[in-house]
Amino acid sequence: QSYFLYRMSKAALQRSLMPIGELKKPAVRALARKMDLVTADKKDSQGICFIGSVDIKEFLAGYVKSAPGVIIDQKGNEIGTHDGALFYTIGQRHGLRVGGGLRYYVTGKDMLSNTVFVTTDLQDKTLWRNQFEFTSAHWLDEPPGDSTAYTIRTRYRAPLVKISKISQLSEVKGQVELRDEVRAVTPGQSAVVYDGERVVGGGIVC
Repeated sequence: QSYFLYRMSKAALQRSLMPIGELKKPAVRALARKMDLVTADKKDSQGICFIGSVDIKEFLAGYVKSAPGVIIDQKGNEIGTHDGALFYTIGQRHGLRVGGGLRYYVTGKDMLSNTVFVTTDLQDKTLWRNQFEFTSAHWLDEPPGDSTAYTIRTRYRAPLVKISKISQLSEVKGQVELRDEVRAVTPGQSAVVYDGERVVGGGIVC
């Protein structure tokens, strides 16, 4: 959960208590059963937990305008249509509704033309990056220094990846160079920097 907490202020952290922070979820559920808590076996939230069981596309459609557009494959062929480019993220596989029995992955979007680009090749170079810029930088203490011990998580549940270099381009903008390429680094996602198990801060992928 630290991935979601990286934007907390120092003042808020100083007044925060996380008494079960060292426990894994199965251990927490076991304790809840032992204490006869009604939420012990409640299903995990798979959606936007603060609004209930609402489809993400349905939720977004209530706040932003969208229009159908075309889906283009890696060969430049039009292979289908979509409900709006804004509903798709880089690396996404589900929800494309493209026939043919092949698995397609989103490699990019052109918001001006409302076009979604896809590929059937999971090793497609457009899906992989070893550097990116981020904005809206937020550091819990000092910005990261020259240490090579830092790692970064580029999306929720993504593995931690070793950083070879992290640079501050301005007060709110930075650049990260990774030791290895990472799949589906997506603009708009949070990139969170760690020093061991300690969250250093992070920003929003450009």
